[in-house]
Amino acid sequence: MSLLINYTESIAKIINMSNLDTDSIKIAVALRSARSALGISQQELADLLDVSKITVARVETLEAPLKASIYLKCIKLLAERGVEIDALSSETLVINIQPNAIKSALARLQDSELRRSDRKKSS
Repeated sequence: MSLLINYTESIAKIINMSNLDTDSIKIAVALRSARSALGISQQELADLLDVSKITVARVETLEAPLKASIYLKCIKLLAERGVEIDALSSETLVINIQPNAIKSALARLQDSELRRSDRKKSS
């Protein structure tokens, strides 16, 4: 599996978000989409990346930039779980979700123990 990503100019753009650029928006959409595809929360992604939930939330809402090192770690982590993201190599955002990721998401979505307490069905 290979992701074609232009790490030089695009990563530099992520680090400085003084002006909202297309790459920053694509990264925010990609993180949200990837989390959704895997059925994981902001907190779970934050734990996997060793950052705070607030960091994930701020990146997803374009309130803060994502450090290049965290972006690269995130891309690798998601790819290992079956979600490949190419947000930086062209104008388009490409998210490739492998069958194993879909199976994993289904299992998580069906696990009532993972639901919020207000969403759990009472016996």
